[in-house]
Amino acid sequence: MKTVSDVARHAGVSPATVSRVLNGNTKVSVDIRNKVLESARQLGYRPNSMAQGLRKGRSNTVALLVGDIAQRHFAELTLHIQSELEAAGMDLLLYNLGHSPGRLKDFLGRAPSMKLRGLMLALSDKLPKDIVSMLASMPDAGVPIVSIGQDMTRQRIPSIVHEEKAAAHRAVTYLLQRGHRRIAYIGKIKGSAIGTERFKGYQAALRAADAYDQTLVWDLTYRYSAGRDAVLRALDRGLAFTGIQAGSDEIAMGAMAALHDRGLAVPRDVAVVGFGDIEMGAYLRPALTTLSSHPDVAARHVCDFFVGDEPAVELTLMRRALIERDSV
Repeated sequence: MKTVSDVARHAGVSPATVSRVLNGNTKVSVDIRNKVLESARQLGYRPNSMAQGLRKGRSNTVALLVGDIAQRHFAELTLHIQSELEAAGMDLLLYNLGHSPGRLKDFLGRAPSMKLRGLMLALSDKLPKDIVSMLASMPDAGVPIVSIGQDMTRQRIPSIVHEEKAAAHRAVTYLLQRGHRRIAYIGKIKGSAIGTERFKGYQAALRAADAYDQTLVWDLTYRYSAGRDAVLRALDRGLAFTGIQAGSDEIAMGAMAALHDRGLAVPRDVAVVGFGDIEMGAYLRPALTTLSSHPDVAARHVCDFFVGDEPAVELTLMRRALIERDSV
């Protein structure tokens, strides 16, 4: 195995300079930094994360707490974060919360003793005040924390979020412009911070067009079956609608299955828009119109917080683009 000394000799610098570069020290010049990194790449050098952790008094492990790993969005985000952490010489500890505040509270209670490099929180659920207080206290306990998905900058937690409300407003306006007035919403609202923002965008767009109807709002979980069951129940009740804004691509796909089962065509009879742009949506027939997601960009942003100095408190906002396909 190659060592720091090997990289130093190859780059023509001191071992101390190599260590500063690999630890993210910004005082090293760009030329020297690039020279060291190129030498490390050529030699196939990988930092010993355990040894680095012992020197710093904490490990190089970053914990990722996800709300529900069964949701495709969280699975894709995890893959990208793991790749980015590995490239930076850090390890990933994945913990699935399963929408359980108790599991989150238990983990936070143990986090300071785990000597983590940092903690990433990726969930859509609204959080109780006691847990918010625990999260806000993590940096003082030596555990830097970043939120992915929810804006927690008021709690002095760096946050990386999509502009959910504006994205939903944009998608529903798109449906309205194509002549749809009876547009249903299927998605998690109560208990979901992100779902609430998406619903607000949907509601605002329809109210501005004087087309909002509460009977077309179906508050359900982010599951394929929820979308299918909601549409089947609505059709059985005789509800009329020509458009669906789903809170996730999974819900949208379930809705499309229900429409197909009842002999209705997408988009001829009902137009459908998803949320999140999971890979499968592009291969449906008709291909699913949706709002983009950027797990790769989010992963790069969040991992940057754990390289070099302690993370600054700031909000990183990502725009969701409307991806026009054949379901509208």
